[in-house]
Amino acid sequence: MNRIYKTLIALSALVALSSCYKEPEFEFAQKGPDMTISCDESALMGGKIDFTADVYDSEYPLSVLNAKLYWDLELGSSVSEIELRTKTEGTYAGSIPVPFEKQLSDGIATVVFKAVNTHLGVTYDTVYVAINRPKFDNLTIFSGDNWRRTMAPVDGEEFKYAYTGSLPSNFKPFITTPAVDGKGTELTFGWNGTEIVLNGTQPIPFDVVGSGTITFNTKTFEGTPFVDIRVNDVKTKPVNGAYRAVVLVKKGDKIRVTGVEDFSQWYVDPDHFRVESDGVYFNAVDGYYSFDMNLDYKFVTVRRVKEDGSAATYKDEGAITFMGWGVAHPVMTNQFGWENGAMVTLAEVEDGVYQFSGKAVEEKDGTTLGGAWRYDYLSFKFFGQAGWGAEYGTVTLTERAKEWIAVPGNIELASGVQLDLGAEYVMTVTDCTPLDADNKFNCTVDFYKK
Repeated sequence: MNRIYKTLIALSALVALSSCYKEPEFEFAQKGPDMTISCDESALMGGKIDFTADVYDSEYPLSVLNAKLYWDLELGSSVSEIELRTKTEGTYAGSIPVPFEKQLSDGIATVVFKAVNTHLGVTYDTVYVAINRPKFDNLTIFSGDNWRRTMAPVDGEEFKYAYTGSLPSNFKPFITTPAVDGKGTELTFGWNGTEIVLNGTQPIPFDVVGSGTITFNTKTFEGTPFVDIRVNDVKTKPVNGAYRAVVLVKKGDKIRVTGVEDFSQWYVDPDHFRVESDGVYFNAVDGYYSFDMNLDYKFVTVRRVKEDGSAATYKDEGAITFMGWGVAHPVMTNQFGWENGAMVTLAEVEDGVYQFSGKAVEEKDGTTLGGAWRYDYLSFKFFGQAGWGAEYGTVTLTERAKEWIAVPGNIELASGVQLDLGAEYVMTVTDCTPLDADNKFNCTVDFYKK
């Protein structure tokens, strides 16, 4: 009984103490730290803006010092920044990188400094810095570890540099600048799959062999020579080893290709194109299409796209993307695959009628143009975009299709069936439904040997 009594006394004391406890309130600072900035008045693109900041606070400990660089403060987006921890009062030094951007003209940039103490008091200071594009005495073009040549300024053409002379047999060039303003690093230009960019990881695919003249402009990032290939007057751009044009084309339009030798001798798939004695004609429905021109092997890959060149979708354009194994273009060693596949779209030859055709070949056949079907193995699906997402739900096979294929999940060869080597097979897809609540569409598939 005494023990219980003592416990009750202790609990009562704890309750009394708790009732007297008051949660401390955070005290917000009425002002920020004292800050004095010393900063470069000018800088070069690709270089740095050096600064020092004297930061003091008589009331609260310091927290951070932040500096942001703006091309246009009114736009609200900084292009570069740096943040320093300020644990003690004193002088802090730092450098803000100045981006080296395409097409940007000389001008006045804004640097906004912000000092913060531990009680969220903030002080701002603004500095204006003149930014200029550097003019180099020369550039260096290099390929591999052993080949380096100087690119000299071109008279009368600001920011343009050129090299004329012999080239190595395995030419994989990059272009680099001298160190910017003596305190920055060298700038190196390469290829990003589409254009010349700063820090591009791929060699620049200049169209020159043996010897010639190469130029590069450090303001526009334009270089020469590149192939001038046009599809129906639309100029192509280099993309992943090919030259791509996005063209608005109508069914029955004649396809005019300039900048290549004898386009009529190239391989064109029999679904998107119709070859006549007087030229090549488009065979699919009206719309925007990308034409990927492969100069090395002289074939064209066509995909349905949006006006801006991005991948078309089933929902918006009615495009069906084709992925899987055992199907290929233009040869079997280029199977479509799944992850990061070829993302080829079926040719819509009539409204709501899709077609894919070609020869049955062996898996390692890399020479038979039009080798579209692996004779002994198929496993593919249709998708509603260039990648995973919307896909087919129920696939209904025609009676003659059942002789060749089955749909246990993916579309595959029927049990015990192989395609005839060298024979040509045609697949058509029809009766496609809109996407349902599960993001699926149904369709009917026909498959037959010509």
